[in-house]
Amino acid sequence: MLTSKICREHSAKCVQTANSLPPSPQRQMFLDMAHTWNVLAAKIDSGEALDQTVEPTEPYRFGSRIAVQAS
Repeated sequence: MLTSKICREHSAKCVQTANSLPPSPQRQMFLDMAHTWNVLAAKIDSGEALDQTVEPTEPYRFGSRIAVQAS
């Protein structure tokens, strides 16, 4: 289960990676990802992320829903 603690750990890794790079688009990308992880952590803490849960009966793959194929 994704928790705010895990999100913040991912954010810290992104910042650490960004700090190891010279100023560049790649460095900015890692800083942007860190920000996104922090926003998600805040949403989880506030309960907003719960509004976007997937029904447990639906097939699910991390990051996307997959269509059920008729047999």
